[in-house]
Amino acid sequence: MKWIFIAFVLLMALASQAEVAIQTAVDTTTAEELYLCNAGLRHPTLQNEQECLDLSSGEVCSPHENDPKKPACVCRAKSNYGDQIIGWNQDGEYANIIGTNDWMSLFSTPNSFANKLSRLDISLGSENLGAEYSVRFCYLGPQEVLKTEGTTTKDLTEGKYQVEVSLAGANYNKALDKVYFSYQCDYRYRGNQSGPRRSNDHGPSKGIVENDDSANYTIFGDSPGARPGTVNFLRRALSLNSTSSQVPRFCVFEFKFKELAGKNLGRNINATQANFTGKLRICKQGTCPSGL
Repeated sequence: MKWIFIAFVLLMALASQAEVAIQTAVDTTTAEELYLCNAGLRHPTLQNEQECLDLSSGEVCSPHENDPKKPACVCRAKSNYGDQIIGWNQDGEYANIIGTNDWMSLFSTPNSFANKLSRLDISLGSENLGAEYSVRFCYLGPQEVLKTEGTTTKDLTEGKYQVEVSLAGANYNKALDKVYFSYQCDYRYRGNQSGPRRSNDHGPSKGIVENDDSANYTIFGDSPGARPGTVNFLRRALSLNSTSSQVPRFCVFEFKFKELAGKNLGRNINATQANFTGKLRICKQGTCPSGL
């Protein structure tokens, strides 16, 4: 086993549309796989954020104008329409979601591992900022690779694993508030699992990764001061296991983006094009190349 590596690009266009094109990464020796498997979106409405409309014309009005000759001006919570994610699998089938107050995902969590996405479109066309969106990757850990030397048989996949992460790009119109990276893993000989992943194990039991270990990192937006116009994060050697026999069986890795939110923070549709380039690499200690 050397390493398994995946790269993705988010292209942020004038209408704040991001497209992710990606291939599934496979190690034929260990049967490891790393692939884009899900995405999520929400756009909360601030409680004090309202829109007031003239019921006869549909135009914006002011409830403070007490003119009995004018039609009724009705105010309601403002909805942030226009945000959408569409994902396509390798067969050209697709699923889509729109931004609402609650998190929505292309697929339910138990169905994530069953979906290998080859393309993802993230369109942020709402009038106001405040969208939150995520990109999730699924990892199938190695199966046993046994080698016998004399009277001793050892599993070549045992060892200490790490995930290397990078994310760089332009902060479109300085609209981003936070960017997070997180992972959750299920391990051999830990929790409810007693052995390596088998050849017919294409996902965790009932589709849910047993939380033997997890971590969350803020990779942008945790420093005070002026908000930079670029995101430039490179952190290597995030350890996945401290015991060599407890090799990862299944993991999920997620990048989550959160825009600034506020009543008067409108989306700039004339913002220049921007992009994010992200990379993930999982490798066993002693096989990790330099650089990312």
